[in-house]
Amino acid sequence: MVVIVIVVVLATIGFIGANRAKESATKATCSSNLRQIGLGLAAHQADFRRYPGKNDGQTWDRAIIPYLGYEGPKDLKGSGPLTKEKWPELDRVAELFACASDRYERSGKNYARSYAIVPWTTNWSNGTSFRGWKDRPFNTGVPMSIVRRPANAAVVVEWHSGNEGIENVLGAGSHAYHDLGGPTGSDRDVHRQNQIVLFADGHTEVLPMMSSQDFIKKYWAGSIGSTN
Repeated sequence: MVVIVIVVVLATIGFIGANRAKESATKATCSSNLRQIGLGLAAHQADFRRYPGKNDGQTWDRAIIPYLGYEGPKDLKGSGPLTKEKWPELDRVAELFACASDRYERSGKNYARSYAIVPWTTNWSNGTSFRGWKDRPFNTGVPMSIVRRPANAAVVVEWHSGNEGIENVLGAGSHAYHDLGGPTGSDRDVHRQNQIVLFADGHTEVLPMMSSQDFIKKYWAGSIGSTN
């Protein structure tokens, strides 16, 4: 009996240890993905002197895909899902937009996108009167140089849930972003109730899930704002 108890305890410890090791590896991969995305956004800044904006005619992820290794001839303009059937050449690049802890179900035809741009830092689609940049054109990305405290300004966050035609698959979105403190409901069960966030200076942090009000207060970098 004692031997059985010892075996069970050791097996339990081993299982917990394996899960922790797996999650550590997942966090490392997710952080690496976000840093690569950050480099893509920085390269976009170098070329256009601002973040991507909704008025550009393409979603934020489409705007940086060319900086992440895609060299195909197809035009990346638009806001519809980049399907696996029509865009098989995106397989490798698409991996950078998917977190291994993202278990939200999607149809098999689309590439998962586990990350969302923060509109009130980048001015992706918010501007004159709502958590954005009061003196900047609506829906036009701002230069990173004007972002106050870039080490504390969230730029890309995890967002796994939502509508496939809008926010959680590669290439999609009339508003491909969110302004919450991370996935909601059952989708919060990632990274042990944490999320990984990319900041304007290029570093990443593992942060606890929090309300949108708390997240905005701590990591908002615009010129005016609201928590409503």
